[in-house]
Amino acid sequence: MGVFQRFLLLSVIALFFNAGVYAQTSEAVVVGTITLGGNRITRESIILRELEFSEGDSLKISEIENVLSRSRKNLLNLPLFHFVAISHHTSEIPGHINIDVVVSERWYTWVWPVFELSDRNFNTWFRNGDLTRLSYGLFLQQENFRGRLEKLHVKIKLGYQQEAMLLYEKPYLNRSKTLGAGMLISVSRQRETGYITSNDKLIFYRANDFLLHTFDLSTFVRYRPDIHFTHTFQLRYNSLQVTDSLLLLNPDYTLAECREPAFLELSYLLKADFRDQRAYPLNGWYVEASAVKTGILAIDAYHFFSAKLIFRAYHQFNRNWFLAGSFTSRLMTRQNMPYYLSQALGYRRDYVRGYEYYVVDGNNFWLAKINFKFALSKPAIVHLKWPHTAKFNTVPYSLYLGAFIDGGKVWPDKLYSNNRLQEEVLRGAGVGLDFVTYYDKVVRAEFSVNGRGESGFFLHFMAAI
Repeated sequence: MGVFQRFLLLSVIALFFNAGVYAQTSEAVVVGTITLGGNRITRESIILRELEFSEGDSLKISEIENVLSRSRKNLLNLPLFHFVAISHHTSEIPGHINIDVVVSERWYTWVWPVFELSDRNFNTWFRNGDLTRLSYGLFLQQENFRGRLEKLHVKIKLGYQQEAMLLYEKPYLNRSKTLGAGMLISVSRQRETGYITSNDKLIFYRANDFLLHTFDLSTFVRYRPDIHFTHTFQLRYNSLQVTDSLLLLNPDYTLAECREPAFLELSYLLKADFRDQRAYPLNGWYVEASAVKTGILAIDAYHFFSAKLIFRAYHQFNRNWFLAGSFTSRLMTRQNMPYYLSQALGYRRDYVRGYEYYVVDGNNFWLAKINFKFALSKPAIVHLKWPHTAKFNTVPYSLYLGAFIDGGKVWPDKLYSNNRLQEEVLRGAGVGLDFVTYYDKVVRAEFSVNGRGESGFFLHFMAAI
């Protein structure tokens, strides 16, 4: 055996021996220095709170990459950053590693022009095309107030429907950053409202003067013991003033023709969030469970108990195929509910696709959705020449083609007038195209067929699940 062959053999043996010794004696390393970069506004403590490690912690070598990946997802789930990169390198101290966290901050202060439609969704408004039912105003949105993840929202809305709203939330009150609190106050008045459901559709009444005046005040406390779980306790006061003309059209709008119902409400909300991202998840799961006691004092207009469960799960089969599913259910103890509190399916995110033009009123309901998706364009980035700031000129985007099946039911059957959807299990299916871009913006174009055999194209502006 020549000299070179002997040297090579000895080198391989030494390398193998040293690797074995390292694996046996250095199964864990200590986190040394954590260096943050890119956070010009966000306080360091806000970023460090989301990391699943601290300086001085011991990490198993086999788990380092998973811990860094989970920490990156935690930071991306905050409404603060476009991009997050976390890397590690060896330290000058034996058995230690240093970690670098680099973030790309969003733009946090927005003054939006408000153009709101007096309909449940864009599709119902577009079908009617009535521009006179437009409300306008300004919406100040401060998402990272003082760099402490505080939220400050101010809305002034004029025109058809008028509203003034103030929201302030401070996420961390104590040193361990587990307690937060906030308040919401809203005053509004409306010239038009849906006063009854006929043929499974909202029937609106319009007046020259304002039909409804509402006042809403709530305070809440949040307890977040770790990264994934949040407990919220809220006390809310709500009052409503309605005109006699509205009660003549539907005496059950508030029950017993009450013109000024008011009540206190105490609620508890649990959130468990294990999604890979907030706006358009592809992996993980999410649970939201709430319990609400409406009516605390004897003078409150209504007394009942309600509970709601939301479960969403996401799975990635391979690089291109994805599955998402959700289940939502609500239960209420009171059977005879005022009309304005009996909204079930057809409002906000609780609807069966294909039934966008319909509503189903009732106390209890369940709703299930399944989505199969194929990535036509995986998450990519476009760099624009203008404007000259990374907060706007670095645009992430992705495109997904999907097929879906939805189902839902409202019970017990309590038919008003000529409504029939309460007797049916709602079914919808179709295909859609989802476009996802920065600042959590999602545009969905879908073709749906419902259980009645009706079909149509619909446009939405948030993820279906």
